[in-house]
Amino acid sequence: MCPLSNFKQGFKKEDRLDPIIDNDSYLMRDELDIKRDGFSRDRDRIVFSTAFRRLQHKAQVFSNERSDHVRTRLTHTLEVSGISRSLACYLGVNENLAEAIALGHDIGHTPFGHEGERILDDVLSGKDDLGEQLPVKINYGGFKHNFHSVRVLDVVQKKYENKKGLNLSWQVLEGILKHTKTKRCNNECRDCGKCWDIRRFVSDKRVIPRLYLDFPFSVTIEGQIVCIADEIAQREHDLDDGFRSRTIKNDIGLEIIDYCEKIIKKYHQINKKESEGNQVKNLKLLENLVEKLKLNRASKDSYYKKETLIRNIIDYFIHDVYFEVQNQKENILCEYNLHGDLILKKEVVKFSPIASELNEKLESLIKIQILNSWDVNKFDGRANHLIKQLFKAYYNNPLQMMPYGFTALKKKIEENNAYYNIILEEDNFNIKDIDFKKSNKSDIQSVFSVLKLENIDKLNLPSELQNTNLKELAEKYNKLSKLNLSELKDDQDKFIKCLFENNYAFLSTISDYIAGMSDNFAIKSYEELY
Repeated sequence: MCPLSNFKQGFKKEDRLDPIIDNDSYLMRDELDIKRDGFSRDRDRIVFSTAFRRLQHKAQVFSNERSDHVRTRLTHTLEVSGISRSLACYLGVNENLAEAIALGHDIGHTPFGHEGERILDDVLSGKDDLGEQLPVKINYGGFKHNFHSVRVLDVVQKKYENKKGLNLSWQVLEGILKHTKTKRCNNECRDCGKCWDIRRFVSDKRVIPRLYLDFPFSVTIEGQIVCIADEIAQREHDLDDGFRSRTIKNDIGLEIIDYCEKIIKKYHQINKKESEGNQVKNLKLLENLVEKLKLNRASKDSYYKKETLIRNIIDYFIHDVYFEVQNQKENILCEYNLHGDLILKKEVVKFSPIASELNEKLESLIKIQILNSWDVNKFDGRANHLIKQLFKAYYNNPLQMMPYGFTALKKKIEENNAYYNIILEEDNFNIKDIDFKKSNKSDIQSVFSVLKLENIDKLNLPSELQNTNLKELAEKYNKLSKLNLSELKDDQDKFIKCLFENNYAFLSTISDYIAGMSDNFAIKSYEELY
């Protein structure tokens, strides 16, 4: 029996938030006796989405303008998928689920990699007002690519007529969310106000309990596999791209061998002191890696040396994870909860302490030699300028964006104004009546003015707020931010909440539009505008 086959996730219709709307697609397959589980369908929904295709022109670390051979988000995703599927097979768990999570894990990434992500996060968490373009800084929950991946698949992408998102299973969404950190601070954090707000990234709040945010790791084996596969793939392709771009020194192999030997010496001393060493197989793996690396160093073919260095490192990490799981499997804590979900209460799929040390060293070397390089910093500086200028342009004149985003914006305004009608007093115009495609431009600009929190005195302010300024309203909103509009009773509170939620809807429309761009489209849009 494979090490973790008892903890394999099985799909049931209740794993989707709306199991009913998928029923019609089962009919013909049942007649043809075609067997295809829900996780396979989730995988295909992700692969056939437009957001997935755009990954081919989103940077991983280096610009794809530099070379056809450097990784993009798409090639990185495919490599993570391959490693995930292999590990799932070795461990006897659900390969289709692992693959679905892997294929969707980076679908929410911005153009230009993590630099684009940082800009959007600063704006949506109130850290950056874009050079005083924004009238007030408000923390709307920030932006993080794993949270936005959930948003893309559960809100932005559309499959059904009257439902947002692709109706994926909770296991896929939870695994995607947990492939990287879910809190800005430590795991014991509780409602500090600085962490990313999951409520901003899902279409239906009922899905939140099944994302199991109390656990910093994925509660499925398959989700944990993708998290470690992402780490392995990053070490492998950062080294490869670093060699190709000549930002990594050719003698890095010697540094790696030297560091491995120090780890081996350290753990031999530890094992001598212990009556029984738990890391015998993991230590043997590292010793084998050193032997291979030394053998490869003897080659006079520089290309062969680089390729085998990377191949041997990725092989080492995969086998280390497999053996570490075997060390951990007797201590696995799991339970079936009230939803009938099988959840793990402990992180099982991880590097051994030995491999963790090597991984940290490789990550440090990569950061020093790649992330500090002239090429990467020039690319990041350009990305910083581009994203900020695009956000400013769309903020100042939103009609420069393609119109498809305004459908979601109008719907959000209608939802908010169902609790409080914000009316422009001059024209006696309710902002929910706007049609961004058919209304005259002056009405559209007046509504945008409201969404930007401009000319507040021209609105139908509740009597208690007649003499308040925007900064005071923002302070009051911060106290209401955790409450839903439906929970408020007082008209004053409803107005404040509705006003700022409309502002967030506007800013998130711009953010969604920019985040969905490929690098190429962002550059083209910038050149057309400026």
